[in-house]
Amino acid sequence: MDESMIRSGREVEYVGAPGSGTTTLTGAIARATGHVPTARHFTALDWPPGTSGAEKLTRGHRRRAVVLVVSATDGPTPATAELLRLVRAVGVEHVAVFVNKADLLPDPELQQVLALEIRELLRRHAYPAEVVPIVFGSARQPSAVEELLTVMSGFPAAPRERDMPFLMPVEDVFPLSGRRPRTVLTGRIERGVLRVGDEVEYVGLSTSGTATVTAIERFRGERTEWAEAGENIGVELRGVTREDVERGQVLAVPGTATAHSAFEAEVYVLPEDDGGRDVTFARRQAQFYFRTTDVAGQIVVLRQDGQDIDVSRGGPAFMSVRLAEQVAVEKGTRFSIREAGKAVGGGVVTAILR
Repeated sequence: MDESMIRSGREVEYVGAPGSGTTTLTGAIARATGHVPTARHFTALDWPPGTSGAEKLTRGHRRRAVVLVVSATDGPTPATAELLRLVRAVGVEHVAVFVNKADLLPDPELQQVLALEIRELLRRHAYPAEVVPIVFGSARQPSAVEELLTVMSGFPAAPRERDMPFLMPVEDVFPLSGRRPRTVLTGRIERGVLRVGDEVEYVGLSTSGTATVTAIERFRGERTEWAEAGENIGVELRGVTREDVERGQVLAVPGTATAHSAFEAEVYVLPEDDGGRDVTFARRQAQFYFRTTDVAGQIVVLRQDGQDIDVSRGGPAFMSVRLAEQVAVEKGTRFSIREAGKAVGGGVVTAILR
């Protein structure tokens, strides 16, 4: 098995309706690729058994590719359609379908009818139905798993975080004394590369502006000329005071990050038996946690199963939110939600309103 097939098994999310065999498939993928999950970055393989597809998509890392698992005996169910809608809403670009338990549906004509139903569902959710690969097989058959991995190896590789425009959430701010005002901002680089001499923009909350990077320091006092995604660093900025910047803002390449106060999102609300509340969002207010900041927000619209509701008892939901302050967010930004100090869910921004 070549490296591209092993990589594809790690970098793709697997979601399916209850009973479709998603857990069995991800276990087979793990055995076939020899991948032992160690980090949430490879979300498909380290979610606890029984975690719903909706929860994985809204609470995990953003995915560019998804395998939709469909049971051959059940076909596309309403839960399958809901998952595909969510896959589209959170911006997944590439989809493949694995029809599991195909050994229980051996008739080629019935398989062809099922494939037509699946392609119609894909078409309704704006995916190129005629070119989306559909693999019939069983998660218990190594040949079927290898065929699926071959299909997934054709997915374009996700851009490396270091090749994207620089962005770093600000964790702490420290003023430096001296003849010229200097300020050190600490944080973990989310994406891109930062170099001494680069111009950066601080965005979000009460102020915004630009400044020049005069020094970069890795922790333990190591000075460096550059740093990249994943590193925790201190950034010294010239001409910026302690009053200009604050925790919760982001540093970014000028013009690549913008602050907003209203957005739409797909969320997963924790039900009571999973640590949530019996009734959530009773006052239609909550705290929304983006990267290193939390902001109060008013839930303008709350919708589940296509119906506008006043409260939630858990599960996938749609909401429109108006924040008390502007925060640097974009389509695909993930967040968590707390109500009265208790974690009640998480979500992903699907549209910017203001």
